[in-house]
Amino acid sequence: MLYRSHRGGVAYTPENTMPAFEKALTGGFAYIETDPCLTKDGVIVLSHDKIINRTCRHADGSRIEGQVPVADLTYEELMAYDAGIAKGETFRGTKIPTLEALLAAAEGTGVTITIDKFAKLHDGEELDALFALVAKYDTPVSFICETLEQIEKLQKRNPNVRIDWDGLCDEDTLKALLARVPYENLIVWLYLDTPIFAWLKEPLRKTSAENCRRVKQYARLGVANVNSAEDAKEALAFEPYIMEV
Repeated sequence: MLYRSHRGGVAYTPENTMPAFEKALTGGFAYIETDPCLTKDGVIVLSHDKIINRTCRHADGSRIEGQVPVADLTYEELMAYDAGIAKGETFRGTKIPTLEALLAAAEGTGVTITIDKFAKLHDGEELDALFALVAKYDTPVSFICETLEQIEKLQKRNPNVRIDWDGLCDEDTLKALLARVPYENLIVWLYLDTPIFAWLKEPLRKTSAENCRRVKQYARLGVANVNSAEDAKEALAFEPYIMEV
C-alpha cells in the first residue's frame, strides 16, 4: 500500500509549504500532491488557491485585507507574506515555496511529486517553463488530468508522462485512457463517498465495489478523501494501489 500526501500535508503543517513537504519526504509517503501558480514575474510557486488570503498573513500575523492574487505579485512581493503563522506560531516565517525548491528537496528520495491544476498555466511558454523545470531535476513527477485533451498536451512534451486521472470513470473513458497511457504510468482516482465530498455529484467517481472493480480492470486504483482512521479502514476494503491522506 502506497500513500500520497495532499498538498504536502494539511493536518499538522501549513499546506503546500516546505515544512509540510519535508515531513512528507521523511514520513513514508510515496507521492506528494501539490499545486503550481505563477507569480507576476513568472516564478512557479506552490499554492492551491489563486488568492493568498486563506493561507497567508502579513509578517506580523495580521489578516490580509482585500483579496490578493498570486498572479498580481512578483516573487519578491510574495515573500513579504507569511504562509505558516495561520497554522501556528511554530511555523512563523514560513513562505510560499517554489516548485523548484520542492523538486530539489525530493531529488534522490524516490518520492514522486504529483502536480495538480497544471492547467492554470497557459499552453505555450508557461507550460514549457514547467517542463523545463521538471527536466532539470532527477525527481519523478506525475500530472493530475481531468480531460483527454490535457493528457495530449502533456504527451506532446513527454510521451512517457505519468498520469493521475481525476475525471470521468465510465467504461469508454477508461478504455480511451488505457489506449493513450501505459498501465504502469496511470493511476485512476475515486473518492470516498463522505459528506466532505458531497459536492461531487458524479456517481462513477465515488468509491463503490462496482466502481473500484471497473477501474482496476484498466488502471491502478487510487482512493482519495481519506481523512480519518475510519476512512482508511473503508478505503482499504477496496484494495487500492494508493491512498491520499
